[in-house]
Amino acid sequence: MLKILNKLYYGRHYGYRVLFSRSARDTGSKPGIILADVGMPEDCKPGFYNSYMDHVFHYSIPSFLHRFILTDRGLSLIDPSNPMAREEFTPTRLVDMYGSDQNREGRAYIDCGFKWQPPGMKKNPWDFGYFLYRGDGPGGAPNICQKVAAKVAGWYYGMLLPEKKIAWEYQCGLVFNEVKEKLQKEFPAATIVHASYSDRTSLRQAVNTCLENDCDTIIYQSFCNPVYSDFEEYASVMPLLHDMVAGRARMVFAEQPGVQDSYQQAFVELVADCLKDINPSSSILLVLSKHGIPFKNDTCNTRGHLYRKPLEQKMRSLFDNRKGSWDLIWSDDEYADPYWDPKNTRLSTLEAFRIAIDKGYDYALEISTEFIAENTDKMIYHALKKFTVFPDFDVNRPVPYPDWDKPLVRTFSSGKTKAISLGCPVGKYRKFIVDAITGSILDLRDNNNARDKKN
Repeated sequence: MLKILNKLYYGRHYGYRVLFSRSARDTGSKPGIILADVGMPEDCKPGFYNSYMDHVFHYSIPSFLHRFILTDRGLSLIDPSNPMAREEFTPTRLVDMYGSDQNREGRAYIDCGFKWQPPGMKKNPWDFGYFLYRGDGPGGAPNICQKVAAKVAGWYYGMLLPEKKIAWEYQCGLVFNEVKEKLQKEFPAATIVHASYSDRTSLRQAVNTCLENDCDTIIYQSFCNPVYSDFEEYASVMPLLHDMVAGRARMVFAEQPGVQDSYQQAFVELVADCLKDINPSSSILLVLSKHGIPFKNDTCNTRGHLYRKPLEQKMRSLFDNRKGSWDLIWSDDEYADPYWDPKNTRLSTLEAFRIAIDKGYDYALEISTEFIAENTDKMIYHALKKFTVFPDFDVNRPVPYPDWDKPLVRTFSSGKTKAISLGCPVGKYRKFIVDAITGSILDLRDNNNARDKKN
C-alpha cells in the first residue's frame, strides 16, 4: 500500500525521491554489481531501436493513447535517398527496418503496393513520413518505431557508416572490462555483471546472476550517463530493477558518475590536448554541449549541476592562462529548436556555432559532455541538427571512423571560424572514465566502513 501511495504522490519522481534517495549507501557483505549502458549494438539490429523508441513513446504519450498511436499496421519503409521526407514523393528504393528492399517473396518493395504515411507530428520539423506496406502482415513493432529503425538501417548503416558498424558496444565494453578488473581486486567475493538498461531481458539476466551467486546486496549504476534522468534511470530502470529483485536482496543505486572528479577530467583532457595544436593567441568559443531533453520537470534538470558546474570550473581554469580571448557556453543538441522550445529558453548547439561565426571567433571547440562512446545520435542525428550552419557540412556525406581507439574529431569552417568537434573520451582518455566508475562504487564501500567505525 505504501508503495502505491508513494507512486501516486511522487509520480515520475518516485524513482529518485524514494528508490534512489532512500536506498542504502553501502555495499553489503557480498555485493552483486550491475554496470549498465544503453546497449547500442555494433551491427544494425532493429530490435534495439524498436525497443528504445517504444520506451520513448510509452513514456511520453499518455497511456490512454497508446492503443491508437502505437499501432502495427504493416511494414514501415523509407527511401534511403530521402529518409527525412515530410511530403509525399516518388521513391526510387524502399527498405524496411532490416535494411532489406524485398518482401517475403523476394519482390522489391518498390514494385509492391504501398501508401505514403505523413509525419505524425506535423509541426515538428524533425519528424518524417514513411511508406506503409501491408502485403506481409504486421511488421512486429509499432509503425512509428519501425520507421526509425528503417531510417537507421537504410540511411545510417546503408549509406553514412562506411564500416557498417558503430563503436558504442566496443568502447563501452572496454570501460566495463577495465572497471570489472579493478573492482574485483577490491571486492573479491563480488559478482560483477554487465547489462543493457534498454533491454529488460538483459537486466533480468543480470539480476538473476547476482541472486544465483547469493549476493545480499545488488548495486546498480548506468556508467554511460554522467547525469541520471527520470526518463532513463530514476523512473524507468530503478523501478524495474526494484520489482525484479522483489526483496530478495537489498537494492543500492550508485550516484550518477558525473559527480566523480575523474569523469569530468576526461573531457577536460580532451580539450587540453586540442589546445596544444592551436595558436595561444587565437580566439576560442568553447561549446559544452548536452544531449538535451524535452521533459521540463525531469530530475536531470535539478541534479545536472552536480556534474556540469565542476566541469565548467575545470574548463575555465584550463583557459584562464591563455593569451587569446575566449568564452564558454552550454548548449543542447536536441529540443532547443523553435518547435520544442518556442520561448527560446535554451541555446541550441546550432545557435552556439552561429554565435562563434557571427562574433568572428577563430575557433569554435565543441565537446559532447554526455557521451563516453560514439553512437548513431552523436555521429549522425545530432550532427544534422547542429552542423548545418557550416557550408562544408553535407548530411549525406559518409562519416568514416576506422580507429575506435581514438576520438572521432570532425572539423568544419564558415568564414574565419573553424569548428572542431572533439569526439568522445576513448582510447587514452578512457582511464579517467574507468577511475570514475570504480570510484563511485568505492564511495559506497567507504560509507560502509564509516558506518562500521561509528558502530
